[in-house]
Amino acid sequence: MKKLGWGIIGTGLHAEHIVSPVLGENSTTKFVAVCDIDNERAQSYAARNGIERVYTSLEKMLADPELDVLYIATPNHLHAEQTVQAADAGKHVFCEKPMALTVPECESMIEACNRNRVKLCVGFQNRYHPAHIEARRYIQSGQVGVINVAKAQFGRSHITMEGWRSDPKMAGAGALVGQGIHAIDLLRYLMDTEVTEVFSMTNAEPSRRPLEEMACVMIKFANGTYGTMLCGIVVPRSDNDAVLYGDKAKITCKGTVGMALEGELRVEGDSINLAMSFPADDPGSMNYVREREDFNRWIAGNSEPDITGQNGLQMVRVINAIVESSQQGRAVKIEQ
Repeated sequence: MKKLGWGIIGTGLHAEHIVSPVLGENSTTKFVAVCDIDNERAQSYAARNGIERVYTSLEKMLADPELDVLYIATPNHLHAEQTVQAADAGKHVFCEKPMALTVPECESMIEACNRNRVKLCVGFQNRYHPAHIEARRYIQSGQVGVINVAKAQFGRSHITMEGWRSDPKMAGAGALVGQGIHAIDLLRYLMDTEVTEVFSMTNAEPSRRPLEEMACVMIKFANGTYGTMLCGIVVPRSDNDAVLYGDKAKITCKGTVGMALEGELRVEGDSINLAMSFPADDPGSMNYVREREDFNRWIAGNSEPDITGQNGLQMVRVINAIVESSQQGRAVKIEQ
Protein backbone atom coordinates (compact mmCIF):
# COMPACT_ATOMS: atom_id res chain seq x y z
CA MET A 1 0.00 0.00 0.00
CA LYS A 2 1.44 3.36 -1.05
CA LYS A 3 1.72 6.15 1.48
CA LEU A 4 -1.13 8.63 1.40
CA GLY A 5 -0.43 12.33 1.63
CA TRP A 6 -2.16 13.84 4.65
CA GLY A 7 -2.53 17.51 5.46
CA ILE A 8 -3.98 19.17 8.52
CA ILE A 9 -6.01 22.33 8.95
CA GLY A 10 -5.89 23.76 12.46
CA THR A 11 -2.77 23.83 14.65
CA GLY A 12 -4.23 23.83 18.16
CA LEU A 13 -3.35 21.65 21.13
CA HIS A 14 -4.89 18.47 19.73
CA ALA A 15 -2.95 18.86 16.50
CA GLU A 16 0.28 19.46 18.40
CA HIS A 17 0.06 16.67 20.96
CA ILE A 18 -1.90 13.98 19.10
CA VAL A 19 -2.09 14.49 15.35
CA SER A 20 1.56 15.22 14.61
CA PRO A 21 3.04 12.27 16.54
CA VAL A 22 0.41 9.90 15.13
CA LEU A 23 0.89 10.86 11.51
CA GLY A 24 4.64 10.70 12.03
CA GLU A 25 4.42 7.14 13.36
CA ASN A 26 1.95 5.93 10.75
CA SER A 27 3.61 3.70 8.15
CA THR A 28 0.87 4.35 5.57
CA THR A 29 0.93 8.16 5.84
CA LYS A 30 3.12 10.98 4.59
CA PHE A 31 2.51 14.30 6.37
CA VAL A 32 2.75 16.78 3.48
CA ALA A 33 1.05 20.06 4.43
CA VAL A 34 -0.43 22.22 7.15
CA CYS A 35 -2.93 25.07 6.91
CA ASP A 36 -3.71 27.80 9.44
CA ILE A 37 -4.90 31.37 9.02
CA ASP A 38 -2.00 32.43 11.27
CA ASN A 39 1.06 32.02 9.02
CA GLU A 40 3.58 32.39 11.84
CA ARG A 41 1.86 29.69 13.87
CA ALA A 42 1.61 27.40 10.83
CA GLN A 43 5.28 27.91 9.95
CA SER A 44 6.33 27.14 13.51
CA TYR A 45 4.15 24.02 13.57
CA ALA A 46 5.60 22.82 10.25
CA ALA A 47 9.18 23.38 11.42
CA ARG A 48 8.62 21.41 14.63
CA ASN A 49 7.01 18.51 12.81
CA GLY A 50 9.00 18.28 9.60
CA ILE A 51 6.08 19.22 7.32
CA GLU A 52 6.99 20.20 3.79
CA ARG A 53 4.48 22.90 2.88
CA VAL A 54 2.55 25.62 4.72
CA TYR A 55 -0.67 27.28 3.59
CA THR A 56 -2.85 30.04 4.98
CA SER A 57 -5.62 29.32 2.47
CA LEU A 58 -7.55 26.05 2.50
CA GLU A 59 -8.40 26.53 -1.18
CA LYS A 60 -4.71 26.63 -2.10
CA MET A 61 -3.92 23.66 0.14
CA LEU A 62 -6.66 21.59 -1.50
CA ALA A 63 -5.04 22.26 -4.88
CA ASP A 64 -1.86 20.51 -3.71
CA PRO A 65 -1.51 17.40 -5.92
CA GLU A 66 0.27 15.44 -3.16
CA LEU A 67 -2.61 15.92 -0.72
CA ASP A 68 -4.88 12.86 -0.54
CA VAL A 69 -6.51 13.33 2.89
CA LEU A 70 -7.49 16.47 4.78
CA TYR A 71 -7.44 16.16 8.56
CA ILE A 72 -9.84 18.71 10.06
CA ALA A 73 -8.84 19.88 13.55
CA THR A 74 -10.46 23.31 13.51
CA PRO A 75 -13.21 24.69 15.79
CA ASN A 76 -16.36 22.58 15.63
CA HIS A 77 -18.51 25.09 13.75
CA LEU A 78 -16.11 25.01 10.76
CA HIS A 79 -16.15 21.24 10.20
CA ALA A 80 -19.10 21.10 7.82
CA GLU A 81 -17.99 23.87 5.46
CA GLN A 82 -14.40 22.63 5.31
CA THR A 83 -15.46 19.01 4.71
CA VAL A 84 -17.67 20.00 1.79
CA GLN A 85 -14.89 22.15 0.36
CA ALA A 86 -12.40 19.27 0.63
CA ALA A 87 -14.81 16.75 -0.90
CA ASP A 88 -15.50 19.06 -3.84
CA ALA A 89 -11.73 19.20 -4.38
CA GLY A 90 -11.61 15.40 -4.49
CA LYS A 91 -9.89 14.93 -1.12
CA HIS A 92 -10.77 12.33 1.50
CA VAL A 93 -11.67 13.75 4.92
CA PHE A 94 -10.82 12.71 8.46
CA CYS A 95 -12.76 15.01 10.78
CA GLU A 96 -12.37 15.47 14.51
CA LYS A 97 -15.44 14.94 16.67
CA PRO A 98 -18.03 16.27 16.93
CA MET A 99 -18.63 15.88 13.22
CA ALA A 100 -20.57 19.17 13.13
CA LEU A 101 -23.05 21.15 15.22
CA THR A 102 -26.31 20.09 13.57
CA VAL A 103 -27.82 17.09 11.80
CA PRO A 104 -28.35 19.02 8.52
CA GLU A 105 -24.66 19.98 8.54
CA CYS A 106 -23.67 16.33 9.01
CA GLU A 107 -25.97 15.28 6.21
CA SER A 108 -24.44 17.88 3.89
CA MET A 109 -20.96 16.50 4.68
CA ILE A 110 -22.00 12.93 3.91
CA GLU A 111 -23.77 13.99 0.70
CA ALA A 112 -20.73 15.94 -0.54
CA CYS A 113 -18.37 13.04 0.11
CA ASN A 114 -20.71 10.54 -1.56
CA ARG A 115 -21.20 12.86 -4.54
CA ASN A 116 -17.46 13.23 -5.03
CA ARG A 117 -16.69 9.57 -4.26
CA VAL A 118 -14.33 10.33 -1.40
CA LYS A 119 -14.21 8.80 2.09
CA LEU A 120 -15.30 10.48 5.32
CA CYS A 121 -14.38 9.38 8.85
CA VAL A 122 -14.86 10.97 12.26
CA GLY A 123 -12.42 10.48 15.14
CA PHE A 124 -13.53 7.97 17.78
CA GLN A 125 -10.27 6.40 18.92
CA ASN A 126 -11.84 4.42 21.78
CA ARG A 127 -13.09 1.89 19.23
CA TYR A 128 -9.44 0.96 18.59
CA HIS A 129 -8.43 0.19 22.17
CA PRO A 130 -7.71 -3.58 22.27
CA ALA A 131 -9.57 -3.89 25.60
CA HIS A 132 -12.71 -2.60 23.91
CA ILE A 133 -12.25 -4.80 20.86
CA GLU A 134 -11.86 -7.83 23.11
CA ALA A 135 -14.83 -6.82 25.31
CA ARG A 136 -17.04 -6.53 22.24
CA ARG A 137 -15.92 -9.99 21.15
CA TYR A 138 -16.93 -11.48 24.51
CA ILE A 139 -20.31 -9.74 24.33
CA GLN A 140 -20.98 -10.94 20.78
CA SER A 141 -19.97 -14.50 21.70
CA GLY A 142 -22.86 -14.68 24.19
CA GLN A 143 -20.58 -15.30 27.18
CA VAL A 144 -21.80 -12.13 28.90
CA GLY A 145 -25.47 -12.88 28.26
CA VAL A 146 -28.21 -10.27 28.24
CA ILE A 147 -26.86 -6.89 29.32
CA ASN A 148 -29.37 -5.12 31.55
CA VAL A 149 -27.23 -2.19 32.71
CA ALA A 150 -24.23 -0.41 31.17
CA LYS A 151 -22.34 2.63 32.34
CA ALA A 152 -19.37 4.69 31.20
CA GLN A 153 -17.44 7.60 32.64
CA PHE A 154 -14.87 9.97 31.14
CA GLY A 155 -13.76 12.75 33.44
CA ARG A 156 -10.79 15.07 33.54
CA SER A 157 -9.64 18.01 35.65
CA HIS A 158 -7.14 20.85 35.61
CA ILE A 159 -8.35 21.96 32.18
CA THR A 160 -10.55 24.88 31.22
CA MET A 161 -12.74 25.72 28.25
CA GLU A 162 -11.27 28.86 26.74
CA GLY A 163 -11.51 30.70 23.44
CA TRP A 164 -13.83 29.08 20.90
CA ARG A 165 -14.41 26.12 23.22
CA SER A 166 -16.36 28.40 25.57
CA ASP A 167 -18.59 29.82 22.80
CA PRO A 168 -21.83 27.85 22.19
CA LYS A 169 -21.98 29.07 18.59
CA MET A 170 -18.54 27.62 17.85
CA ALA A 171 -18.33 24.59 20.15
CA GLY A 172 -21.97 23.50 20.36
CA ALA A 173 -21.48 21.95 23.79
CA GLY A 174 -18.79 21.66 26.44
CA ALA A 175 -17.82 18.48 28.29
CA LEU A 176 -20.39 16.56 26.25
CA VAL A 177 -18.42 17.01 23.02
CA GLY A 178 -15.06 16.88 24.77
CA GLN A 179 -15.53 13.73 26.84
CA GLY A 180 -19.13 12.49 26.91
CA ILE A 181 -19.32 11.82 23.19
CA HIS A 182 -16.54 9.23 23.54
CA ALA A 183 -18.11 7.46 26.52
CA ILE A 184 -21.50 7.09 24.83
CA ASP A 185 -20.05 6.06 21.49
CA LEU A 186 -18.05 3.38 23.28
CA LEU A 187 -21.20 1.86 24.81
CA ARG A 188 -22.83 1.88 21.36
CA TYR A 189 -19.78 0.10 19.96
CA LEU A 190 -19.48 -2.49 22.72
CA MET A 191 -23.12 -3.54 22.50
CA ASP A 192 -23.58 -2.84 18.77
CA THR A 193 -26.81 -0.96 19.44
CA GLU A 194 -28.19 2.56 19.19
CA VAL A 195 -29.32 5.11 21.77
CA THR A 196 -33.08 5.63 21.55
CA GLU A 197 -33.80 7.99 24.47
CA VAL A 198 -31.90 10.19 26.93
CA PHE A 199 -32.59 12.14 30.08
CA SER A 200 -29.84 14.44 31.28
CA MET A 201 -28.70 17.05 33.76
CA THR A 202 -25.73 19.38 33.28
CA ASN A 203 -24.24 22.26 35.26
CA ALA A 204 -24.62 24.77 32.41
CA GLU A 205 -26.01 28.14 33.48
CA PRO A 206 -26.74 30.46 30.52
CA SER A 207 -25.86 33.69 32.33
CA ARG A 208 -22.68 32.46 34.06
CA ARG A 209 -21.58 29.20 32.42
CA PRO A 210 -23.07 28.87 28.92
CA LEU A 211 -21.49 25.47 28.29
CA GLU A 212 -21.54 22.53 30.68
CA GLU A 213 -18.45 21.46 32.60
CA MET A 214 -20.21 18.30 33.80
CA ALA A 215 -23.09 16.14 32.58
CA CYS A 216 -24.99 13.12 33.89
CA VAL A 217 -27.10 11.17 31.42
CA MET A 218 -29.56 8.31 31.68
CA ILE A 219 -29.72 6.31 28.46
CA LYS A 220 -32.11 3.82 26.88
CA PHE A 221 -30.67 1.59 24.16
CA ALA A 222 -32.46 -0.15 21.30
CA ASN A 223 -31.45 -3.58 22.64
CA GLY A 224 -33.34 -2.94 25.91
CA THR A 225 -30.29 -2.03 28.01
CA TYR A 226 -30.46 0.95 30.33
CA GLY A 227 -27.31 2.94 30.93
CA THR A 228 -25.68 5.93 32.53
CA MET A 229 -22.90 8.26 31.46
CA LEU A 230 -20.94 10.78 33.51
CA CYS A 231 -18.48 13.21 31.95
CA GLY A 232 -16.79 16.44 32.91
CA ILE A 233 -13.69 18.56 33.20
CA VAL A 234 -14.12 19.01 36.96
CA VAL A 235 -13.64 15.35 37.90
CA PRO A 236 -10.21 14.78 39.49
CA ARG A 237 -8.93 11.19 39.72
CA SER A 238 -11.86 10.04 37.59
CA ASP A 239 -12.50 6.31 37.16
CA ASN A 240 -12.61 6.36 33.37
CA ASP A 241 -14.27 2.97 33.10
CA ALA A 242 -16.98 1.24 31.11
CA VAL A 243 -18.92 -1.45 33.00
CA LEU A 244 -21.54 -3.76 31.50
CA TYR A 245 -23.64 -6.05 33.69
CA GLY A 246 -24.82 -9.17 31.85
CA ASP A 247 -26.87 -12.01 33.30
CA LYS A 248 -23.93 -14.38 32.68
CA ALA A 249 -20.94 -12.14 33.36
CA LYS A 250 -19.81 -8.63 34.16
CA ILE A 251 -17.36 -6.83 31.89
CA THR A 252 -15.22 -3.99 33.21
CA CYS A 253 -13.01 -1.90 30.96
CA LYS A 254 -10.96 -0.45 33.81
CA GLY A 255 -9.30 2.89 33.11
CA THR A 256 -9.56 2.44 29.35
CA VAL A 257 -11.97 5.23 28.40
CA GLY A 258 -10.23 8.29 27.01
CA MET A 259 -7.24 9.02 24.86
CA ALA A 260 -4.40 6.67 25.78
CA LEU A 261 -4.04 2.91 25.39
CA GLU A 262 -4.00 2.05 29.08
CA GLY A 263 -6.02 0.16 31.70
CA GLU A 264 -7.24 -3.43 31.61
CA LEU A 265 -10.17 -5.65 30.75
CA ARG A 266 -11.86 -7.76 33.43
CA VAL A 267 -14.50 -10.42 32.78
CA GLU A 268 -16.19 -11.94 35.84
CA GLY A 269 -18.91 -14.59 35.70
CA ASP A 270 -20.04 -17.99 36.87
CA SER A 271 -17.82 -19.81 34.37
CA ILE A 272 -15.23 -17.15 33.50
CA ASN A 273 -12.85 -14.97 35.48
CA LEU A 274 -9.99 -13.18 33.78
CA ALA A 275 -8.05 -9.95 33.59
CA MET A 276 -6.13 -8.75 30.55
CA SER A 277 -3.73 -5.83 30.12
CA PHE A 278 -2.47 -4.39 26.87
CA PRO A 279 1.02 -2.87 27.15
CA ALA A 280 2.08 -0.58 24.31
CA ASP A 281 5.35 1.07 23.37
CA ASP A 282 3.61 4.43 23.01
CA PRO A 283 0.28 4.28 24.85
CA GLY A 284 -0.48 7.93 24.15
CA SER A 285 -0.71 7.45 20.40
CA MET A 286 -1.44 3.81 19.60
CA ASN A 287 -5.26 4.04 19.48
CA TYR A 288 -4.93 6.97 17.10
CA VAL A 289 -2.33 5.24 14.93
CA ARG A 290 -4.65 2.25 14.48
CA GLU A 291 -7.56 4.59 13.72
CA ARG A 292 -5.64 6.39 10.95
CA GLU A 293 -4.30 3.16 9.48
CA ASP A 294 -7.84 1.77 9.33
CA PHE A 295 -8.96 4.83 7.37
CA ASN A 296 -6.02 4.48 4.98
CA ARG A 297 -6.94 0.84 4.35
CA TRP A 298 -10.49 1.91 3.51
CA ILE A 299 -9.19 4.45 1.01
CA ALA A 300 -7.06 1.71 -0.53
CA GLY A 301 -10.22 -0.32 -1.13
CA ASN A 302 -10.36 -2.58 1.89
CA SER A 303 -13.04 -2.94 4.57
CA GLU A 304 -15.06 0.05 5.78
CA PRO A 305 -14.29 1.18 9.36
CA ASP A 306 -16.84 1.76 12.12
CA ILE A 307 -16.11 5.49 12.32
CA THR A 308 -17.70 6.69 9.09
CA GLY A 309 -19.73 9.84 8.64
CA GLN A 310 -22.90 7.93 9.46
CA ASN A 311 -21.55 7.15 12.91
CA GLY A 312 -20.55 10.78 13.39
CA LEU A 313 -24.04 11.88 12.36
CA GLN A 314 -25.70 9.56 14.88
CA MET A 315 -23.49 10.85 17.68
CA VAL A 316 -24.47 14.45 16.86
CA ARG A 317 -28.11 13.37 17.14
CA VAL A 318 -27.38 11.87 20.56
CA ILE A 319 -25.39 14.83 21.92
CA ASN A 320 -27.95 17.37 20.70
CA ALA A 321 -30.74 15.32 22.32
CA ILE A 322 -28.80 15.36 25.60
CA VAL A 323 -28.44 19.15 25.44
CA GLU A 324 -32.15 19.50 24.67
CA SER A 325 -33.05 17.21 27.56
CA SER A 326 -30.97 19.20 30.05
CA GLN A 327 -32.47 22.48 28.86
CA GLN A 328 -36.08 21.28 28.92
CA GLY A 329 -35.91 18.93 31.91
CA ARG A 330 -37.49 15.99 30.11
CA ALA A 331 -36.57 12.78 28.32
CA VAL A 332 -35.85 13.15 24.59
CA LYS A 333 -36.21 10.40 22.02
CA ILE A 334 -33.67 10.08 19.24
CA GLU A 335 -34.35 9.57 15.56
CA GLN A 336 -32.85 6.39 14.14
